[in-house]
Amino acid sequence: MALVGSRSGTELSTGSRSQGSDVGYPSATALVVLLLLASYIVLKPYYLLPSGLPQVADMLLALALPFALFLPQLRLNDDGRGFRFYLMLFCAYTALVNLSWMFALMDPHMAVTASFYMFNLCLVIICLRIGTLQPKATFITIAYAIVLSAGVQAVSTAFAYDMARLRQIASFNNPNQLGYWSLLSLAIFWLIAGRAKIKWYVQVPTVVCLIYTAATSLSKSAMIATALLCALHLVKRPKLIWIGLLALAPAYFVLDNTVLIERVSDRLQTLGEQSDDSLEARGFPRVVDYPEYIVTGAGEGALYRFGEADSSDEQVQIHEIHSTFLTILFSYGLFGSATFAAAIWRLYRLSSAGTFLYVIPPFFYGLTHQGLRFSFLWLLLAVIAVLGLINSRAGDYRHGKVVGERLR
Repeated sequence: MALVGSRSGTELSTGSRSQGSDVGYPSATALVVLLLLASYIVLKPYYLLPSGLPQVADMLLALALPFALFLPQLRLNDDGRGFRFYLMLFCAYTALVNLSWMFALMDPHMAVTASFYMFNLCLVIICLRIGTLQPKATFITIAYAIVLSAGVQAVSTAFAYDMARLRQIASFNNPNQLGYWSLLSLAIFWLIAGRAKIKWYVQVPTVVCLIYTAATSLSKSAMIATALLCALHLVKRPKLIWIGLLALAPAYFVLDNTVLIERVSDRLQTLGEQSDDSLEARGFPRVVDYPEYIVTGAGEGALYRFGEADSSDEQVQIHEIHSTFLTILFSYGLFGSATFAAAIWRLYRLSSAGTFLYVIPPFFYGLTHQGLRFSFLWLLLAVIAVLGLINSRAGDYRHGKVVGERLR
């Protein structure tokens, strides 16, 4: 199977029939993968089964994996292979650490965390397979799935707005999940909206819905990170700054003195003043208090090992470290930190600087929240990787380097 040039773009020649990588119609297998991926994105915000168990969306994505593995696989460049390898190595190590502690402590709950990362790795593999084979169809699928999901979440939040509840949760378990989902969905949508050629009259309501849901969550980190994302997106496209300024004027008159604006303002004014804003409350001192775990990692769970709380006070709870990066360091040690950093470095090399910018706001959110298990972060990384691979392959074609390339 080889890549050959065609007048309309890149085409996969399979010997019997062609399967376009950016032209033609997707195969039946590819359509199944795309349908399951879209269903996963739309249903992901809903907890239809008890929390902690695999949800319906997760089952649909797991069903997509065998179909994705039957798809032809395009050869990745060095950075693409490096990104995939180090991410697989990181996930394998997280499984090893958590399962080792599970047997050492006889605590079966620690096995659950191992499944989260392996599941998220499956999501990346599926996106790499279908995204490099059918990029246009994949981007359109992801974009419109986010459009539908954003609209449903925003409308349901608006009509079911609970005045007695300060922070709204929509269909999620807590407001931080709503805010983080809004941030990641906006980053993914903006990344691919241009390539998928989403019309402006679809983009604008979608962006408004996601900013609205982020605001209703009243997650300080999510709101600040969303503002940072908007700033980075507008800086990349200076013409949009004037459109944004023009849109702010009517928005100001509509939203001024509303309950939402008052709550957002009050929430941001308490930044750093509330008890859960302290380093102790977020579990940061644990890294210093228990340095022995930094070598190989403590895994995630079994928090009774860490004695920040007075054992005589049953009301005090020990929480996980509220930081993506400190969690990686403390839970998976030096090796886990090195492999994850290597994967992100390879992703940076694979992508353009303008594309990689979109991962900065979610990483900013991750400074004070553990967002690594949330699968939409992995979806964002996969989309950035696919964009980098497509741009790299397009450059190779322009320089005549890909003719006759063999597929794995």
